[in-house]
Amino acid sequence: MPTTGAEIVLECLRKEGVEIVFGYPGGANIPLYDALFNSPIRHILTRHEQGATFAAQGYSRVSGRHGVCLATSGPGATNLVTGIADAKMDGIPLVCITGQVRRPVIGTDAFQETDVVGMTLPITKFNCVVMKTEELPRLIAQSFYIARSGRPGPVLIDIPVDVLKEKVDEWEYPEHVEVPGYLHQSKQTLQFDRLIEMLQASQRPVALVGAGAKWSGATKIVRELLDRMHVPTVQTVHGLGTIPEERPYYLGMVGMHGTKQANIAISHSDLLIVLGARLDDRVTGDPAHFAKHAKIVQFEIDPAQLDRVRPVELPIVGDLKETAEEFLSVIPPTLKNWNGWTEECKSVHNPPTKEKAGTGKPSPTKVLEMLFSMMDPDALVAADVGQHQMWAAQRASGIDHPRQFVTTGGLGTMGFALPATVGMQLAFPHRQVICVSGDGGFQMNIQELATIQRYSLPVKIMIIDNKYLGMVRQWQQLFWDRRYSEVDLYDNPDFVKIAEAYGITSKLMNTDADMEGQLKEFLSAPGAAQLVVECPAEANVYPMVPAGAALTDMLLEEKI
Repeated sequence: MPTTGAEIVLECLRKEGVEIVFGYPGGANIPLYDALFNSPIRHILTRHEQGATFAAQGYSRVSGRHGVCLATSGPGATNLVTGIADAKMDGIPLVCITGQVRRPVIGTDAFQETDVVGMTLPITKFNCVVMKTEELPRLIAQSFYIARSGRPGPVLIDIPVDVLKEKVDEWEYPEHVEVPGYLHQSKQTLQFDRLIEMLQASQRPVALVGAGAKWSGATKIVRELLDRMHVPTVQTVHGLGTIPEERPYYLGMVGMHGTKQANIAISHSDLLIVLGARLDDRVTGDPAHFAKHAKIVQFEIDPAQLDRVRPVELPIVGDLKETAEEFLSVIPPTLKNWNGWTEECKSVHNPPTKEKAGTGKPSPTKVLEMLFSMMDPDALVAADVGQHQMWAAQRASGIDHPRQFVTTGGLGTMGFALPATVGMQLAFPHRQVICVSGDGGFQMNIQELATIQRYSLPVKIMIIDNKYLGMVRQWQQLFWDRRYSEVDLYDNPDFVKIAEAYGITSKLMNTDADMEGQLKEFLSAPGAAQLVVECPAEANVYPMVPAGAALTDMLLEEKI
């Protein structure tokens, strides 16, 4: 029986195990939406294509599966670009399928025509325009394979509308995909022998864990490996949850807003073992001073990430789960004892948060501490971008699974969290899902409140409202002589009324009285709920490493 290109696309998605897609219809992808009408694949209508990319990301980040989003040509496709770039930076297997104008008019500046393949070439692992309907199965299979293999990342498949309409008599989905250049890594016996020698010679080893642990499914083996080595360990913001905080060797998050213990330990180390982290500038600070006394061993799936910050003494290239298992199998029964070094690292005092007293407003740090202590043990949290993001990451106590805390770290895209929770809640309908956003970022994708209401998603939305673009204001305060240029959000709308207009329960917390009671009511609400926390305008995030400074050059507290 003849099959349309649109029907082939959906059948290919089904064969890849896709159950949910996020998107927005338009003229160039109408055939795909017509085929969706009777498809078992569930479609979630977001209110903006960028919302679709972040919802698909949220789904992928917590489930480990591909996130799939759909858009039409022209402005629909261009609205995906920020979400695609975000997925590329953070290594998220996002599959974007865009409609395109008819093949005969491509290149004529037809209505809603854009060269989305050209635009997304630098920010995708693979992209293509499908010019023959018969090529759909091969290119879709190849796209899914590339998105999830190696270091995960986004792919884009651009399909002209006449390809979606065209019928073919026979087609089949490839059982196996072969992509030149994607070769399985061989065993690394010689590297492991060298690593054991380096470990035994080290006086001050430190392990650094990143997002690679979760994407390779290596959480269990990495925990076993670190329990075996028992060296001081730090995590990036994307690694949070891989190593539970109760481990005696755990020092906390590293980087610009990391703990003093973590940053000092790396700075004084003589051997740094990097497990699935690409060492970006927010982790390293000034590269010239990052672990400058240490030899670096980097477990990394993507060779392109090696030697980008400092020369790597010993690269271990391959999937982290496989390489960590191999290394654990050859570690000798007796390793050097580094308990004294661990105790020295833990003796570094992490200064408590120091805030101005007597404001009467709820402290954002205290509210977030209480939130993490009161939420369900398996709750999923998405943080947007800004001060609240770092306050949340610093206080993410109880997070003991690497997919519990989700945020955008590489691109740092404001407006990420609210749509991300749509995908997170759909991935796990029966788990508590919490959005932590700021008053700036929340308004960048505020329209996704409609998506939450439409699908009756019980997402809990917390807005940290300080009437500022807080992180930029903090930089202006500390480094630009308090010249607060265009960061004042004094004219914010009434967020409570806005949520209520969307049919979502909302409350305002504007005093520090009965914060626990208000949080309990918020978290126990039967459906979607919003809590607007009006906090002091000039609360800052500490510790803070100024941009371009060494990790040891931390600003530790507010001068009050």
